[in-house]
Amino acid sequence: MMMNCGAMNATTSWSASHSSKIPMLLPRAICSTQRMCCGSGVHVDASVSTNVSIKAKDSMGWSGTSPSLYSKQPINKFLLPLRALVTSTSQDVPIASLIGREKVGVLLLNLGGPETLEDVQPFLFNLFADPDIIRLPRLFRFLQKPLAQFISVARAPKSKEGYASIGGGSPLRHITDAQAEELRKCLWEKQVPAKVYVGMRYWHPFTEEAIEQIKRDGITKLVVLPLYPQFSISTSGSSLRLLESIFREDEYLVSMQHTVIPSWYQREGYIKAMANLIGKELETFDHPEQVVIFFSAHGVPLAYVEEAGDPYKAEMEECIYLIMEELEKRKIMNAYTLAYQTQGAVREKAYSIPAFNKDMVGTIGNKNEKGVK
Repeated sequence: MMMNCGAMNATTSWSASHSSKIPMLLPRAICSTQRMCCGSGVHVDASVSTNVSIKAKDSMGWSGTSPSLYSKQPINKFLLPLRALVTSTSQDVPIASLIGREKVGVLLLNLGGPETLEDVQPFLFNLFADPDIIRLPRLFRFLQKPLAQFISVARAPKSKEGYASIGGGSPLRHITDAQAEELRKCLWEKQVPAKVYVGMRYWHPFTEEAIEQIKRDGITKLVVLPLYPQFSISTSGSSLRLLESIFREDEYLVSMQHTVIPSWYQREGYIKAMANLIGKELETFDHPEQVVIFFSAHGVPLAYVEEAGDPYKAEMEECIYLIMEELEKRKIMNAYTLAYQTQGAVREKAYSIPAFNKDMVGTIGNKNEKGVK
């Protein structure tokens, strides 16, 4: 059986694996309140940082009045200057701080997708025009949009065939809208009368459109929640980079209190929900104990992991461990495989729980392979 726990975009899938052993301790985040300044194209940040364990039940609460993201380690100088990356942690937002006369909003961030076949080519253009998806050397960045135009036109016919086979468009917007509505109902049941917004990175409703509605509604406190369980530069990072630039240029947003939930793959509810799905599916087999569980995850460029410190690979592997650990508690001891995909190949490594060592996550792929296909 196959489970897709990752939320990397399916259009660009590069390998992010290498052969070093990653200690899979629960990550600790550096929580920073930062005031971002911009001069000569260089970000300068002044921050006061405090180590916060994700095991702790207390929350940082709301950030200061400037755009506040969390930085775990600097990004390599050859990559874009994403100095305010949100990395591996998730937070509990105290409900008490939401109650009162404040207008609370929750912004769900997602990839987006073409809703009709006519949308496919412009959607692909938006995708490949993102410098977090295709990174060009500084001297060649002027080619970003021409290259995106060329790739999107070349890929559109095949992509249209794929979307045609599933009804003529992506269901992602409908699914995300349904999630937003269920979240709104849940919050209201908890006496938190919040409004929930959807902002897509590459198609309607764009993040910019969601922000304009947030401003029209007079929201004074905002929770930003990327719908990617694991953090990566090319998914949550790209959406948050865009959001940061929007906040920095808008006087209303600069004064808004906000908090960010960068990743949530290790949350108990998510882990148990995934285990429930797997357990239910195993029951459909005549010999469930013989079934190998196949986890599928998209890859990221090796440079993201080794040079930029992208935590996606480590968070994905820890996520799989936590799911299998939960299954083991339920006496489900199946062998399993985690596979990273590229366009032309799949790098995979099979593990089984009795032999799995959390501090020695298996190697996926070959360190010498850059994984760009």
